[in-house]
Amino acid sequence: MDFEIPQSGTTEVTMKRIRIGTRGSKLALRQAELVQEAIRQKDSGIETQIVVLHTKGDKILDKPLSEIGDKGVFVSEFEQALLTGEIDLAVHSAKDLPMTLADGLVIAAVLPRGDVRDVLVIPKGGRAPCAGKDLGAAEYHDGTTEEGQRTFVIGTGSRRRRQQATALWENVTCADIRGNVDTRLRKLKNSGRDVQNRDKKGDYGRSIDEIQNNDSNAKTGTGNGKIENDRVENYDGLILAKAGLDRLEMISRYADDFEFYPLAPEHFLPAACQGIIAVEAVQDSEIAALCREVTDKDTELDFLVERETLSQLAADCSDTAAAWCRQEQGKLILDVMYAGNRQQVSRREDCPPKEEVQSRKAAAHSEALLQNGLAMAEEAARLLKGKKIT
Repeated sequence: MDFEIPQSGTTEVTMKRIRIGTRGSKLALRQAELVQEAIRQKDSGIETQIVVLHTKGDKILDKPLSEIGDKGVFVSEFEQALLTGEIDLAVHSAKDLPMTLADGLVIAAVLPRGDVRDVLVIPKGGRAPCAGKDLGAAEYHDGTTEEGQRTFVIGTGSRRRRQQATALWENVTCADIRGNVDTRLRKLKNSGRDVQNRDKKGDYGRSIDEIQNNDSNAKTGTGNGKIENDRVENYDGLILAKAGLDRLEMISRYADDFEFYPLAPEHFLPAACQGIIAVEAVQDSEIAALCREVTDKDTELDFLVERETLSQLAADCSDTAAAWCRQEQGKLILDVMYAGNRQQVSRREDCPPKEEVQSRKAAAHSEALLQNGLAMAEEAARLLKGKKIT
């Protein structure tokens, strides 16, 4: 499997500088800085340089990702830069990785996992979606369920989030949104003002399709209903990954503008590898061996099991699929969703004592734990295979 993390012993690195490739958004740069910090903690004598690359996905902002090749749209340019020696490492949000990496490359490290949850974001004082039948969703609505309530529009381009949002809440629809976290929050804030103006003008009961068609026609003079670049969308809320919000300290920074509601993963299953920072390098290289030494073992287990789950399902990061692996009270647990269907597989594990962490016994246990996790992924896929992707 080309996403396996290479094994290595202690490595003495002879290179003087490591060039770390990343996208240019604030979140991508922050994640690259975290990789920098991890390497420096391992060896303070190593010089690092952050190199910003602009991908096809960053340049084309007027189309949904599904129209420009969302499987690895933010990855391929980095892989080419690695293979040509332009950069030494590439930093990715692991949930965005395609299932197949370029030949000769490997995920060399994963950093400690952030918060796996998604977050519903709504403007301060704005309305929230009405809970459906799913228990646990009640805290995310304001109780207004009268007839004529305008459709609640959530900005997201994720098929997984769309499927779960429309299942969890009533009177909800989803609309595509592009841009980094700051851009999306700005769009939400601006569209909130636009929606308030619409309500005052008597547009309260329009559906999102009517809004998009009418507004687009007014702007372009056409009847095709296409959404033009830079137009103000009518979003009532967003769904964003909490790990990204945490890394940028967004929740405290925007506390006066937005309400942030973390969604329990038991009800809103995260994407496979959500919250994980992955480092890609040339296979068997000296730098890949160094990265092995900054890998977080617990996160490595989650990463490999969740990726194997997608592999077994023949799903990709863009499909309506999700996987969440974790250890709880001596149990290894895997939740999987595929095309809206969910399964949970769990196995009892005895964790080694702390004093055995560096021992052979602990290493053997870690390998056994991984094999059990991969078997769980295979079992979950067996239960869900044959379900059509939506």
